[in-house]
Amino acid sequence: MSDNERKLGREVGQATGGWEMVSAGVVFALAGLWLDRQLGWTPVLTIVLAIVGFAGGVAGVYYRYKRDIAELEAETAAMRRAGS
Repeated sequence: MSDNERKLGREVGQATGGWEMVSAGVVFALAGLWLDRQLGWTPVLTIVLAIVGFAGGVAGVYYRYKRDIAELEAETAAMRRAGS
């Protein structure tokens, strides 16, 4: 993978982080709403699954950020070694 492709992948990942958090919460909330209707419950599962979905989206963005930072630090260290 070229450096430009890697950079583009990082930028796209950063741009979609907010959508990932929100869409995961919405999808899980809709699943909870469907389950609540099937079971005849109050919106317990809707609320619980919305929170779980949002937390999962946040975790995904966080771990992708950590991975990207580790890659950038490794690239920076390699560039410093090459320059010395």
